[in-house]
Amino acid sequence: MDETNEFKEAIKQRFLSLPKVVQRAITSADVAKQMRELADAHKLHLDQWESLENEVQLTLLGIHSGGDLVKNIEKTVGIDQTAAEALATDISRVVFDPVRKELERELDHPDAVAVKTTGVEDMQRQELAKAENQPVPTATTTPITPSVTSAPSIVPGTPPAPAPTATVERAPISPTYVPATPSHERKTIEGDPYREQLK
Repeated sequence: MDETNEFKEAIKQRFLSLPKVVQRAITSADVAKQMRELADAHKLHLDQWESLENEVQLTLLGIHSGGDLVKNIEKTVGIDQTAAEALATDISRVVFDPVRKELERELDHPDAVAVKTTGVEDMQRQELAKAENQPVPTATTTPITPSVTSAPSIVPGTPPAPAPTATVERAPISPTYVPATPSHERKTIEGDPYREQLK
């Protein structure tokens, strides 16, 4: 087994050993979306954003220490310390704080803040619990997220629109237009889609 495969296997094993709430945070589309928004807000290039996302994932996995986040962002993303501190503060607010609060709820910590839910979300949680033969959770417990295999199939309320059947026809090409000739070498510009005739 080469080093890349060993590293991937170590990451996989580390991921499987984490609490479910952290696993959900790592695989969540919301976290990826929030990271992209942060990258846009801090005007990071694509390669910097990818490095930042990798650093956050390694911190969530516990491979890198959260205390070293500013230093690691500064080093891997290639930004100055002030920008790294601002970025780390935002990451803490949008990624780590929600994970911490969810862990507190899951562990019934005395400082845990109850999740504010709507009546619809409560009904969904009750129906999912019934479908999985589990006790109905309350707003102070961790919401049940069904696994892909055990979730009931969801039928769309409105059927998808039918595929378009219309065809689009191109406008006729002018007989004076010669496609292989560069535009600046054409004697007549009538029918040339790239040049306008002066009036």
